[in-house]
Amino acid sequence: MEPLPSTDDLLRAMTVLAIPGDPLSIMQDLDADRRRAHLLAHIGAALVERQESLESRAGLSVDDRADLHFAADRAAAGGSGLDRLQAARLAWVQQSVTRQRGRRPDPVADAVATTLGVLVALLTAPPAAGPVVADAVQALCGAADHLGSVLRAQPEPV
Repeated sequence: MEPLPSTDDLLRAMTVLAIPGDPLSIMQDLDADRRRAHLLAHIGAALVERQESLESRAGLSVDDRADLHFAADRAAAGGSGLDRLQAARLAWVQQSVTRQRGRRPDPVADAVATTLGVLVALLTAPPAAGPVVADAVQALCGAADHLGSVLRAQPEPV
């Protein structure tokens, strides 16, 4: 079993890293596992924000960033957990896009959310789904190319 940080460890991490948020408010009325999950989510979000800032300051290219995060994901998740970790991140982004979309139709947000959902499904598909996955990837590539051409054809907002 993976070692999980205690609530006290997470509270110390928030203090040491000067992460915003009131831990008592974050943990309010939650059981122990949910307290840790909420605290860790706040820590994770703050670290991602700082990571992006440092990567920009360091002048890392997109390829450098991809290599950096791939290596870190592989180390954190182990070889067999890499797809699971990356699929979880994509699912979070999908849910964020869906929540920000609002009640009105938004073709871009809808396309992004649908595409991310398909990517999660592809990453988590069982190996036996080989031919179906290959067809889905080909269809997804075609849809992405079409969306890209539509977005490039639209005038940029001023």
